[in-house]
Amino acid sequence: MALSEHAEMSDLESDSSLVQSDSSDYEEEEPQGLGFLESTNLRRGIQTETATFATWENHTRGIASKMMANMGYREGMGLGVTGQGMLDPIPVKVLPPKQSLDHALESHKREGKEGKKKRSRGGKRKREKKFAEVNRAAKEEEESASDVFALINNHLAMHSEAFGSGSMKKQQSKGSEEGKKVDRRALVAYEEEVKDLKMRVEKLEHIVNANRKEKAVYEGAMRKLNETRKALADAEAVHASASNSVTSKEKEKRWLKF
Repeated sequence: MALSEHAEMSDLESDSSLVQSDSSDYEEEEPQGLGFLESTNLRRGIQTETATFATWENHTRGIASKMMANMGYREGMGLGVTGQGMLDPIPVKVLPPKQSLDHALESHKREGKEGKKKRSRGGKRKREKKFAEVNRAAKEEEESASDVFALINNHLAMHSEAFGSGSMKKQQSKGSEEGKKVDRRALVAYEEEVKDLKMRVEKLEHIVNANRKEKAVYEGAMRKLNETRKALADAEAVHASASNSVTSKEKEKRWLKF
């Protein structure tokens, strides 16, 4: 009996020692688990062991930044082996509700055009380009005016030669027919030249009105406009005299027929 009681007592003691060892093991492993986090309460909140990479870490634990710091990431670097990643995020534009993507594309194109217009405002290069165009147009007008006056002089010389020689009636009729042909052609040329000069005057007037604030361009265009107007007046006068001479020759021809 004594031996059996002693054996039972030893078994109970061994069981209690096993239970105590199990509980001690559990207590040692408890801080490493996720339940009843007494020891992890101190780890909650903002992690101050590493630098704060973003403001959203104020509301999180900053575990991602700790992992990135352990892998060698530093503030201001881009992701990737050589740091070639983007530093600034992609900008996000909030579109109005119930609008399609076409509306977004049109607004983007409109903003780009407005930006280009603002950049091109008040450029020195643009003023110089306008001034060069005005000078080129003036030079072309001078060349055309000189050609016109040379043509007028040639036609007038032909007219005087045709009607100044010969006294016979047959020669007069023949000369009058040739003079009529020449004068009709000259009249057509004068009319075309008058139309061309009128178009040039209108173009220069448009340039003058559009560049009133640009002093250099305005003065150059105004000078060329006055010269062109003078050439137009001369061409109209020559055209009028030529038309009068044609009508007088036609009347003279009618009288010679009787």
